[in-house]
Amino acid sequence: MTNASLTPLLERMGVREPAPPVFPVFRSRITSAVLARAYLGGDECSIAELAAAADTDTGTMAREVARLEQAAVLRSRRIGRTRLVEANRNAPFYRALSELVTITLGPAHVLSEELVEVAGIEQAEVFGSWAARMLGEPGPAPVDIDLLVIGRPDRDDLHDAAARGGARLGREVNTVVVSASRWRTSDDGFLTELRSRPRVPVPLRREDAP
Repeated sequence: MTNASLTPLLERMGVREPAPPVFPVFRSRITSAVLARAYLGGDECSIAELAAAADTDTGTMAREVARLEQAAVLRSRRIGRTRLVEANRNAPFYRALSELVTITLGPAHVLSEELVEVAGIEQAEVFGSWAARMLGEPGPAPVDIDLLVIGRPDRDDLHDAAARGGARLGREVNTVVVSASRWRTSDDGFLTELRSRPRVPVPLRREDAP
């Protein structure tokens, strides 16, 4: 529910104050892209980098960052003429929001959007340290994202999709491609170990996307 849809409800209840600015945190595609980059990337990024990740212009991105900074979701600093933005780790809701962003906008969500147009993929899953953290195993924050692709996709299309996803997430995406028959029957040590480890499915149909 956004501020626009919440306001009439509040007015009917006799509440005249607007909703808190942090409330509609996932209000748009641009907001979601900013949160994914800032909360999952783990480092500072410029307005231009955020604009590229969200496929928008720097003016629109500057306004979006200002809105989220006012809501204490982001913080920024300037080095010369460059404005560097990152997640506001001092916000009281930082941990909860970080977990929410990871669940809703994490690699499975982002890669789902990028892989959906790549033909020849029968199944895709995130594995490795990110999947382990997502499913509750303790450990350090993942440095990169490991992606298992089952099928026979065009390698160039897959490479381009993984690169776009990595740019949005601020982390390199490493792909492992295996044919469906080999995934089901091979006794290769790596695949045997991979089958036993945590994996997070990446939906490949738009109606299944998170």
